[in-house]
Amino acid sequence: MMVAVAARGHAAGLLIVCILLVVVGLLAPAASLPARAQTTAAPDAARVLISDAPPYRIVSRVAGKPVYSGIYVDILRAVAAEAGLALDFIETPYVRGFPMMRGGEADIMMGPNRTPEREKYLLYLDPPLPAEPKAFVTRAQGPRITRYEDLRGLRIATLRGARYADRFDADATLEKVPAADYDAALRLLGGERVDAVIMPEQQARWLLRWQQLNWPLAPYRIEGQPSYLVLARSSPLVARAAELAAILRRLQERGEVERILQLYS
Repeated sequence: MMVAVAARGHAAGLLIVCILLVVVGLLAPAASLPARAQTTAAPDAARVLISDAPPYRIVSRVAGKPVYSGIYVDILRAVAAEAGLALDFIETPYVRGFPMMRGGEADIMMGPNRTPEREKYLLYLDPPLPAEPKAFVTRAQGPRITRYEDLRGLRIATLRGARYADRFDADATLEKVPAADYDAALRLLGGERVDAVIMPEQQARWLLRWQQLNWPLAPYRIEGQPSYLVLARSSPLVARAAELAAILRRLQERGEVERILQLYS
């Protein structure tokens, strides 16, 4: 009788151990998975690069949380809404965005100009966004720039990685001082480390108002090149490029793009 009881007790013990092993085995894989709860982005959300460049891309904080707005952001959101596409914004400096797109670390970038080099890894959605003239910001007693030739001999702050116009970009006789962003470029101007800052005209007016700087825009302008919404060629969204371009075209035809432009003028 004692042997039978011991046998039954031993069997029960083995059963409990087996149950515990099964439970641990089920829980262990879950514990080793990445903590997805740390991100609020949908699993299939498009990764969108953004840098602060008002009024086109505006990055602000409300109660410590990022809020994204601006001309390009609003246009992209309108396209995404019609396409049923979730967006996950990733803040990064503008110049860093290009290698991220080339390396497959992001899906969408807002506002680049079109160049043959970029077309190797970027797919441009047509129609383009409105072209913006490039203006030169100077100090109140700064140089007078009325024609291209007046740029010679000046130190001109530029946004690192940006393209402005073929002639200006290729002109090695001009002294260009790259800055990480246009806020930094304006600080260079205020510190008299440069003589002028080139930037999109609407952005220049916005920043000068925002920073309460009473600096003039030179009379001379460089004709703007169209900007685009672009996809990384390595992104799965390339399969939907025609659909997204058609939505963008419909938004323009309905006047939605013009309405967004007016909000920020």
